[in-house]
Amino acid sequence: MKSTNSPKKSKLNLIPVELAQQMVNAYDKQRRGPAAKQRSKELGKTVQEPRSFWVSKDALLELLAINKADGIRFYYAIADDYPGFELKRPEHKKAHTAIMVATRSVDPDNPTMENSVDCLNIPRKEATIHKEKGGIGPVVLPITSSLAGLPADELDLCPPPSPKGQLL
Repeated sequence: MKSTNSPKKSKLNLIPVELAQQMVNAYDKQRRGPAAKQRSKELGKTVQEPRSFWVSKDALLELLAINKADGIRFYYAIADDYPGFELKRPEHKKAHTAIMVATRSVDPDNPTMENSVDCLNIPRKEATIHKEKGGIGPVVLPITSSLAGLPADELDLCPPPSPKGQLL
């Protein structure tokens, strides 16, 4: 008799650390370096571009939970002052960043990138978080358990590597 408790097949696509290092090095050379040069020119001072960002497990799980989501889409973005939203960290002005958006699959039994929809257009009154300057949507960038939505510049952007805390 076949057991119905067989382990679920992993959806991870693991790559060798050496390949990951080559990919990060290529990004540093082809994108991060030129962007830092351009940003330094625009701001009139020498700046570094972020190399990575960090998000806690709790924040990821909260984002999924408040949206009843089965995935997360990451959008590349630029941190800056936008109408109605001033940067809280001026050192991030014009820096590369990322926006996390919860997604929900149209086929819950087979969540994939192709059949997942951003939860931006799925309003849920109970998930909207209110702050001093009005409401913040239910899906973008949770960082702490007390604030489910924060501006992009509150994401912990990581500078070029230090000997401590980064594998690549």
